[in-house]
Order: sequence, then C-alpha cells, then structure tokens
Amino acid sequence: MGLNKKNTLHILHTNDLHSHFEEMARIATGLKQLRLELQKQGYPVVTVDLGDHMDRMRLQTEATWGQVNVDVLNETRYDFVTIGNNEGLTFPRPKFNELYRNAAFSVICANLLDAKTKQPPPFLRSYTITKYGDFTVGWIGVTASFPEVYKLLGFITLDPTRVVAEQVASIRPYVDIIIVLSHVGYQWDVEMARNIDGIDVILGAHTHTYLAEGERINHTFVCQTGKFGQNIGHVTITYDKLKKTICKLEARCLPTHLYKPDGKVERIVDRHRRHAEQVMGEVVARLEYDLPVSWEEESPLGNLLAAGLRSWVDAEIGIVNSGTLLFSLEKGNITRKDILSLCPHPINPCRMKLTGEQLLDILEESLNEEIIKKQIQGFGFRGKVLGCLCVDGADIYYNPLAPVGRRIVRVEVQGRPLRKKQLYSVGTIDMFTFGIVFPTFQKGLGTKFYLPEFLRDVLEKQLRTKEALEKSLNRHWYAE
Repeated sequence: MGLNKKNTLHILHTNDLHSHFEEMARIATGLKQLRLELQKQGYPVVTVDLGDHMDRMRLQTEATWGQVNVDVLNETRYDFVTIGNNEGLTFPRPKFNELYRNAAFSVICANLLDAKTKQPPPFLRSYTITKYGDFTVGWIGVTASFPEVYKLLGFITLDPTRVVAEQVASIRPYVDIIIVLSHVGYQWDVEMARNIDGIDVILGAHTHTYLAEGERINHTFVCQTGKFGQNIGHVTITYDKLKKTICKLEARCLPTHLYKPDGKVERIVDRHRRHAEQVMGEVVARLEYDLPVSWEEESPLGNLLAAGLRSWVDAEIGIVNSGTLLFSLEKGNITRKDILSLCPHPINPCRMKLTGEQLLDILEESLNEEIIKKQIQGFGFRGKVLGCLCVDGADIYYNPLAPVGRRIVRVEVQGRPLRKKQLYSVGTIDMFTFGIVFPTFQKGLGTKFYLPEFLRDVLEKQLRTKEALEKSLNRHWYAE
C-alpha cells in the first residue's frame, strides 16, 4: 500500500531538553519546517515532548517558574507533552498547579494523581483519543514513579507499567493505534513492550537513551532521541485500513545543528532572560571575607553547607559532597543568581538514621581518590565530580598512609566517641539515597525527604547567618 494522507501519520518528538535554550530555537526551526513540508503533502503531523523540558538550574526557568518553557512550547506548536520528574518533582505544588495555565497543548499523564481527590489534577489528561484520516490513535502518558517523594508534594504516583496496561485494555477496543508518551526510562519502556499487548509505539525519555532508528521489541516500536535537544525524532506510521493493522513503521533522529535558530523563539528566550537577570539580581547576603571550596579537601564553604543540612533537618551529623558547590565565593554581595550558579542541582535535603559502623564505612570509602574524582551524571547532580565529603557535628581523625579500609583512626560525634552499634541521625542529600557511590546510604532507616527545598535554599539561609559563617572555618577532618 502506498503512502497517502489518509493512512499515514508523522510524529515529531523531543525529550529531556533540560532547559537547553540554545537548542530550542534550532528545534523550533526543524519542527516548523518538517511540519510544513509534510502538511503541504497532505499528511497529518503531531508534535510531542516527553518531559524534562524544564530544568531549574537554568536562569530563565528558575526566575519564571517554567513559564519561559511553556512559551517556547507554545511558539513551537507542540500538540502533546507529558510530565518529567523535573516538572513534577522540582516545582513547589502551588507553582506546579499553575505551570501549564497558559499552555496551548495538552498535558497527558495517567499515573500522577492528586492525593486528596485520587484523580489526575485538572490540568492533566490520563489519555486522549484523536482521529487522523482513516485511523484513530490513543495517546497515553506516564511519568517515572517516586512515590515517597511525590507524596510530600500532595501527589500519588502509580506504577507506570500497571497503569499503562489498564489504560491499553480500556481504550484498545476504540482505537486503531496506541502510542505511549513515556518518561519512565528505557528499561521500563522495554518491560512495557515485552509484557503489555496492544502498544504500537512508545516514545520514551528519562534515561537519555539514543535510538537512531528506534527499536522493535515484540510488536512494539520504542523510540528515544538522547538528551538536551541534540536531536529531533521523526516517526512515520502507515496503517492498512482493510487489514486493520500497521503495515509500516519507521523512525529516525535528525540532528538539530542542521537547522538555523528560529528568531521568534530566540526573542522569547531573550525577553525572559532580561527579566530573569533582574529577578535573580536580588542581593541575598553579603560576605565580609572569601569563602573557598575545594573538591579535594575540607573547605569552609563545604562545611557551611554540611552544617546547614544538619540544622535544616535537625540531625546530629551533617554530610554533603563538596562537588555540589561549583566554585568559591568572594567577599562582597551575593545574589540569587550567584547561588543558582554555585549550587544549581534540583537536589533536596533528607534525614536518615545510620549506625556508627555504617558511618565509618562511608567515611572510610570517601577517602578513596577515585571516589573524590568520580564523575556523576543524573540523580539531580549538575556538577562535575563528587568531591570530598564535608561533615558537621563530627570530627574525623585519620591516617592517610594507612592501608585502605583502616585509615579512619577514630570519630567523635559532638565530642563523644562514635559507637558502632548506636544509631545517629544524619542530614544529607537525596542523591545519596539512590546508593550511587556510597551504597551504605541505602541502608539508612526512617529516611525523610524535605521538599520543595533545594540545597541552594539551605545554602542561602547559611550565608545570611553570621554564626554559621564563623563556624564554617572550623575543621572536622584531622590527619594524624
């Protein structure tokens, strides 16, 4: 059967832009050109984004609470978007409720429910059904489920695989094709493709996987375009009306650098940038002396953040990696923009209990040079390397020349010797609860997350506190 406007659908898709505005203008040009060319030939075209379009590490997104991203999506004429964890988890609930108030597109996500109503929020659709020429398409959206964290924002997140299976069973009798808009990651996409009958295409995100021509898994086509707006995905679906089946499926990724920037999008971004410079130029603290940070050894700025975490969550000990701080602070005025640049991560404080023995394991491991220099990607981290561990509430005495595993000589917690069997409350960061670098953190008991605060909120409070600044000069690591 030849391609014609009644049996062929073109889908243009993007994922995980993370507020890379420098690519958005090129994407807009590419999408507009492709859509125009295909529509001139009579084909229906749908443009979708699979989440994490926003990232609060970027000045414009932070200052406008994501409205710059919505304006760009509107101008680029997206039809559907789904929720990424950077939209769902990094915005305070009131801001998230208002996030899509001016959207000219539909937001689809079936597994994010309001905790009070047990229904999707008013601005979300669980699915939508649309007719194109000779066939009808059901669109289902799902996002990565972090139940304990979403709970703190007043949401319930359901298992995405179970929800998709239920949605497919519900709408399959009424549609010819089912497409899942997924922000759950490549592994979950593969699991859905293997275990759920009736999904034709999964357009994926979250793990930044690059599938140049898509991947066929059983009867499902899985597609994803990488990260940061480096590519535009283009899926072509041809449907045989007589046989009631898809007769052709093709996917490709088009590099965005092939397109010139779109002037309208550039002006939108620049307008919001000028506004953001004013908003984020607010002076929030003034330093009477320099506050250096080092990724390789204890430093005042790292100690300041560790003490802030300990105080914020009311713990006995504070622990944070120095790599969360990207540069030293010099004497003088500190603005909101400075703090965003210094600590851009969408990482939240958390509190847990660890035994003295577990703390010793973590502190001993943190002395390994390969750990200090380890490059971290994902988990909200926007820095370069992990860095050394900064500590507050404890003093660590160690012998750097001793064999690995036996370098920690002794630890004192608030002046008292550490007891291996005793439980200690620890203020640290949510990134560590995933078990990256230090798996022992996963053994923590009673873990509590603090949302919507970010590390930079903790840091800002510390920078305003004279006593905290003075205490940051005290040492906590002693080589013997």
